[in-house]
Formats: sequence, C-alpha cells, structure tokens
Amino acid sequence: FTVTSDCEAPKTCTATFTVTAATSVVLTCASNVTEAACQTQASIDSKFTAWLATTTSSGGCNRSLSNNNTGAPNACGGSTTVTFTVTSDCEAPKTCTASFTVLNSPVVLTCPTNVTEASCQTQANINTKFNTWLNSVVFSGGCNASISNNNVGAPQACGGSTTVTFTVTSTCENPKSCTATFTVTAAPSVVLNCPNNVTEAACQTQTQIDTKFSNWLATVSTSGGCNPVLTNNN
Repeated sequence: FTVTSDCEAPKTCTATFTVTAATSVVLTCASNVTEAACQTQASIDSKFTAWLATTTSSGGCNRSLSNNNTGAPNACGGSTTVTFTVTSDCEAPKTCTASFTVLNSPVVLTCPTNVTEASCQTQANINTKFNTWLNSVVFSGGCNASISNNNVGAPQACGGSTTVTFTVTSTCENPKSCTATFTVTAAPSVVLNCPNNVTEAACQTQTQIDTKFSNWLATVSTSGGCNPVLTNNN
C-alpha cells in the first residue's frame, strides 16, 4: 500500500492475503470381487450393493462420488464393471474402475457307455446288470441340478434293446441330455435234427429191436436256443 503527500516522500507497507491450497482428491477403488456360482439373486444383489460402498474418497472441495453402475450381474454367472468418478471444485475429475464377477457352473453330463450282454442269462441277472448300468451315469456342475431318465425297464434276457435318455435339469441353463443303449444279443435259433425214418427187418429178437430203437432215438440232435431241453413222446 502507498500513501503520497505534498510534503514528504511516499510511504509504503505490504501485507499478504492467502488461501491455502485445496487438498488433493484421493479416490480408493473397490477391489475386484469374484463370487461363487449358485447363490440366490437376492444374495448377489445384496453383496453387490455392499461392494459398491467400499469405494471411498477424501480431500477436494465439495467433492461428489458417483458411479455408472447398471446393476448386479446375474446370479447364474456374469460380470459388471463399474467406473467410479469423484468431482471436486478445485481439480479435474478422478476415476477408477473395478469389476464384480459371479462365476457360472455349467452342467457336465457323462452318459453310460453302450453295453451289449450275451443272451441266455437269467432275466434276474440282466435286470441287475441293467440297473447297475443305469447308475453309471455321472454329472457335475449346475445349480440345484437333478438327473432323471426315461427308462422303461431292462430288455428281455432272450434278446432285445433298451435306449435310455438321461436328462439333467439346472436352474441356470437349459436341460442337458444324452442317450445310451443297453442290448441283449438275440438268442440263437433252435436247430432240431430229427432221426431218419428207419425200417428194420422182421424176425429179429426183441432185444435187438430194443437196442436198435434206443440207438435210433439217440440220433436226434439239437443246437442253439437258451438252455435247451430235448424230450420225446416215445
């Protein structure tokens, strides 16, 4: 400041008015988070909201924290990336980015191998093997997953085939299916070879005729079938 006067030299003095520098904005972003699959959507929404609140800021003048959040990811799997922005009167906006991810759990279905069993086993044996075969299907993954099949029963022990479709349902994806076949080979056809017609001369002893008759009966033969039993009405 300067004062001038007619009768003396000017007089001056100096003083300073200071505004302290605004503190810099400090923006601390949320950490990237990965959540397990198969939680409820309500649980994911709650965790996502809590996660958004872990972003903090300090400093600046009249700062304001905002984000471009469009909602939590789907509970069946997905990811949301959020940009957080702090505005302040005394500096340019500051931003940071973080991601909230929900894992998915796809169904993996492994069907039984196609099986072929020999004929001529008992039906009880075939039934047991068929049930064991049904239970050899395996699956993993999915959310609240369950498996079913359209089994209508084992094939006949004398020969036949049953094709089964196995289906896994899960809350987070369309049903997955696979198909396998359990086969019993057809029983071989019975082949019956009859004795030839025989004519014997008269006047032999009864013992001779009886012996020849017994031998003749024994010339019949059979093959094939399952557990064949040969009888005659002799």
